[in-house]
Formats: sequence, C-alpha cells, structure tokens
Amino acid sequence: MTRFYHLLWLLILPISFASAQSKKDPFPLETKAPVLEFKDMDSKIISLEHLKGNVIVLNFWNMGCVGCEQERETLNWLSDSLLNRPIKFVSITLNKKEKISAWLTKHPISYEFVGNVDFMGLSGPSFFNYQCMPTTVVIDQNGIVRYNQCRPIVGQKEGRKFAELLSKW
Repeated sequence: MTRFYHLLWLLILPISFASAQSKKDPFPLETKAPVLEFKDMDSKIISLEHLKGNVIVLNFWNMGCVGCEQERETLNWLSDSLLNRPIKFVSITLNKKEKISAWLTKHPISYEFVGNVDFMGLSGPSFFNYQCMPTTVVIDQNGIVRYNQCRPIVGQKEGRKFAELLSKW
C-alpha cells in the first residue's frame, strides 16, 4: 500500500508543480516592470510609483516563514547601509498591520512596509501570484526587472553579494 502512495505522489507532484508555475509572474527578468499599483486584501489601492527612478527591492514574505524571518536582519542591514544611495527597499507581506504590529516591535523592519497584500492569490486572483517565500524582486532605475528569486538572503556575506548586484543597476 505504501508503494501505491509513493507512486501516486510521483504522479501528482509534477501536476501540482506545473499548475503552481503556470501562473504568470508579473516580474519576468529583463522586462519592463508593470505599474507598481495594486490592491491589498481590503481593496485599498497601494501605489509604489513614488519610488520610480530608484532601484527598487521588493521583498515578499509572511510572518511564520522561517527563511523570511532569517533574512529580515540582513535586509535591514542592507537597507540601512545603502540609505544614501538611490536604492529603496519595500517589505510586502500577507499579514495585516494590526496582526503584525506586536511582532514588528520585537522584529523591526527599517524600510517601507506594506501589509495585507495577497501576493499568493489566497483570496482570488492576485496581481503577483507568488507561491514561494521569501521572494525578492529588483527593478532597476529604468524600470527593468533585474532580479527575481525565491530564497532568503541571509548573513553579511550574502548581503554583500546582493549589494554588489544592486550597485550594478
């Protein structure tokens, strides 16, 4: 019977992976980024258009995601150390600000924070459709997507490598 479940799992896994990957990513590499205006889960319009002309680092995460929480300190360090450069970091989370406010007092984020954004399509169609956290997207000063990856950026060594990438754009 166990062999049957293993075989069933092997048949279902590629279908699940294909359906998760079939949703269109709004930030394909080397393309013009879409207008950074979207709705949160309460249908409030969120606009990041004020950041145009800067390198924009979008970080999609959720409270309770281990990799997301591991990289928070590195992203704070990067944001603080690049403060005088035209590089703007934005934290985008599924969590509502009310739910996360106590968590943020213990684990502060030192850059722009946008909460209550359904980037996974949990409540219906989503502008983003990300199924993996943390996902980091970098848009250069000309609005071109240069980086789009799902994995945490943890520690000063990885942080320095990421900062080198950011300085190219």
